[in-house]
Order: sequence, then structure tokens, then C-alpha cells
Amino acid sequence: MITFIASLIQMATYCFSIPILMNRRIGVGLFLIMMAGFQTIGMALLPLIGAMSSLVILVFMVGCLYFMCRRWLLSITIAVIPMIMLVVSDYVINLFMLQFFNLSTTDIQNDYLLEGVVGIMLLTFALCYLGRYLFGTMRDHEPFFRRYGILLTGMVVIILLIFYLNIWIGQQQGFSNENIRANSILFLFYFILLIGVCFVLIRIMMKETDLQNRQVQYDRLTEYTENLEQLYMDMQKFRHDYINILLTMSEYIRSGDVERLARYFNERIMPISQGMQSNNYKLGALHNVKLQELKGILSSKLIKAQELKIDAVIEVVEPIEQINMDSVQLCRCLGIILDNAIEEAIQCEKPNVRVAVIKRDPSVLIAVTNSCRSNTPELYRIFERGFSTKGTNRGLGLSNLKEIVAKSESTTLDTQILNGEFIQLLEVHSAPVTTKSRMTG
Repeated sequence: MITFIASLIQMATYCFSIPILMNRRIGVGLFLIMMAGFQTIGMALLPLIGAMSSLVILVFMVGCLYFMCRRWLLSITIAVIPMIMLVVSDYVINLFMLQFFNLSTTDIQNDYLLEGVVGIMLLTFALCYLGRYLFGTMRDHEPFFRRYGILLTGMVVIILLIFYLNIWIGQQQGFSNENIRANSILFLFYFILLIGVCFVLIRIMMKETDLQNRQVQYDRLTEYTENLEQLYMDMQKFRHDYINILLTMSEYIRSGDVERLARYFNERIMPISQGMQSNNYKLGALHNVKLQELKGILSSKLIKAQELKIDAVIEVVEPIEQINMDSVQLCRCLGIILDNAIEEAIQCEKPNVRVAVIKRDPSVLIAVTNSCRSNTPELYRIFERGFSTKGTNRGLGLSNLKEIVAKSESTTLDTQILNGEFIQLLEVHSAPVTTKSRMTG
């Protein structure tokens, strides 16, 4: 009976470690399937192959996690890391009881099994909270997993295989005290090595991300500066022609030649007026955006829209000097919103994208409106991971946007389809909020 309770505690420890490590809730149905599968496989195979039954359980868990996140490398890594932590905790607790309580492995198994299992559970949870920081930092950076995902997954799988090879050898030797001590030291060494490698990869990732962000900001500001230079040149040309225009008009007025004055006005003055209303002059409100990162992303995306012959307008009435959101995450959100707005607007007969940055005490509202087709899919579908009107495996932008907003305590997203327009309202509050997103239409 005690052995059965101990196995239940270990099973629950492993299953609860997965959402702790992921910092994400798992559906009740999937969690129950994981628990039932773990218990069924464990009870069936443990008497036959001993500790090796954990590897079969691991394969089952990888399948369950893939059903949830649809990414093989991530599923394997998430399934393996809690298993490594469980093994390390098992041997550390056993080593502690051997060294400080002078117990034998037989005593632990017979008289202190429940105490040991509870200690294993607590230590595993503590390691998972440590791992959540490391793993969460890496998982949130898509470029990292694209570049180092295979390396990290391969490393954790190899370490787990080394663990179970040594466990199998210990099983053949009868799990003597010396074997427990040797394995404990070996497992701790590999676990510390794994943590060290993760720290190194995180430092590399943070440096690369910082350099990439600096380069992106530089490119956007360069683009913005070039646009301002073009505006300045246009104004210089206008100033140069202004006096000549007035002199010509005054001559027509003096001679009373109204017909030629009207023709001159329609042929020469009106084109200048239309040019002053062109897209180049619709970015002037960006001078009120004092945050360089925000100004860079807005200017680059709107200039891109203009190059695609989209009527792009931005309105910023009051100076925007501070937004309570990490600048990188804010730029990621706006990049996704504006990219999707441009891609949809260009498909319309009259393409337009309008952006407004509104200062509302105590929040800042960024509204993006674009023309959309009449057959735009339902809102709940376009936010699903993998859904796209451009083909398979391309619809990651809006699902990533939803995840970023969910992780930001002070940010909300309101999405609407109204009168043939797709509207995204991203609001950043000065304090945490509870309602994260809403969809209408």
C-alpha cells in the first residue's frame, strides 16, 4: 500500500512539474490523460523492466505535449527536463539520508519510503521553479529555439539516457550505498553542467537579441530620417517656387485675365496642393512620439505601406513620452499588428491603414484600423496558432501577439470587425489589468 501511495506521489510530482516549468496551464482533460497514462504504463511495466519503464512513460508524455503545443523539439524538451529533475531529486534525497541519518538503501525503501518521496517532490518542485526562469527565457525567444533548439533537446535527451544507463547498472549491482553515492555525484555534475550550458546560451541569446534590436532600431530611424529629408527637400522646392507663383498670379490679376488665371491655378497650383496631401505629409504627427523605438517601428511600417500604394495615415495629438511596457515586446506587438494590417489592406479595392496613438490618463491607446475583405475569417480562427489565409504553417503572428499580451500584466487587446474595417486596439495601462483581450465581430 505504501509503495502504491509513493508511486502516486511521484506520478503527480512529474505531471505537476510540467505546467510549473512551462508557466502555463494545462487543460484538465489533458492532465487527467497524462496522469492515467503515467499510472497505467508504470504499473504495467515497472515489475517487468524496473526503472526503464520511465522511458516508455516519457514517450507517452512527449505525445501528449505535442498534442498541446504542436512543436516536437519543445515537446521533447519539456517532457525530459522534469524527468531529469525527478531523478536528480531522488538521488540527492537518498544521498542526504545515507550521509546524515546513516540509513541503508534497504532502510529507506522499507521504513522511510514516504518521507523520501515527499522530500523528492519538494526538491523537484523547487528545481522546476528554477528551471521555469531559465527555460521560460529561452522559450520566449523564437530565434533561439530555431537556432539552438536541436542542441538543447539533444543535450537533455543524452543526459537522461546517461542517467538511466547508470540506474540500470546500479539495478544490476543491487543499488548498494556506494552505487547511490557515485550516481548522486555523477547526476549532480551533469545537472549543474546542464544549468551552466543554459546560462551560457541565455547570455549569447541576450547579446544577439540586443544587437539585433539595435540594428533594427538603427534601420528604422535611418528610414525615418530619409523620409524627413525628403520632406525638407520638398518644402525647399516649394519655397523656391512660391515667389514665382505669386508674381505670375499677380500679373494675371493686374491684367484682369481671369481665364488664364483660372487655367494657371488648375494646372499649376492644384497639383501642388494634392502633393501636399500625399502620403509623405501624413507622417508629420510622428514628431509627437518621443520614444525612439516606437517611432522607428511606426515610421518603417507606414513607409512600407506607402510604397505599396496604401493610403497610410497616423495621428498623434499629444506627446507620447512613456509607455508602461517593455519596448521590445511593444515593438513586436505593433510589428505583428501593422504587418497584418498591410497584408490585408493591399488585397482591398481601396487600401488604407490608419494609426492613432492616444494618451488617455492613465493609459496609452494605440489604434490600428485597416480596410478588409468581406470574406475575412471569424476572429476566433485568425488568432489560432497555424491558421493563415496565406497557406499552411504561416499563421503564427496573431497567435504570438495574443501570447505576448497575455504575459504583459498592464496590456489589453481589443479586436473588432466593423463596417468593412479591421480594428485592433492595443492599450497599455499604468497598472496591472485582469481582462486581457476581447474580440467583437
